[in-house]
Amino acid sequence: MSQFGMNSALWNIYTSAENTALFLSDPDTYLGRFELEPAEREAIRSSEWGVLLDLGAHPFLMYKMFLRTSGGFSMEAVQRYLGKVHGHPLRDVVT
Repeated sequence: MSQFGMNSALWNIYTSAENTALFLSDPDTYLGRFELEPAEREAIRSSEWGVLLDLGAHPFLMYKMFLRTSGGFSMEAVQRYLGKVHGHPLRDVVT
């Protein structure tokens, strides 16, 4: 696995509106900039938050990417997000 590549892809979506727009319009081009395993690439492309968590993605970066790609905070959106990560164990996270 390539946690650095995966977390870099999430970070760059979170920190840049331009990267968010590229990801939303052409995810393959955006994700092609990062060293990712096929499972990581697919999980990011399809916003499979539970899978990303299992693969070692940083929970903070996942949540921030979710907010960027879902249009921002709403209780309904957060409930959908939490439904996807429910039951996936958290591990120790070092920042």
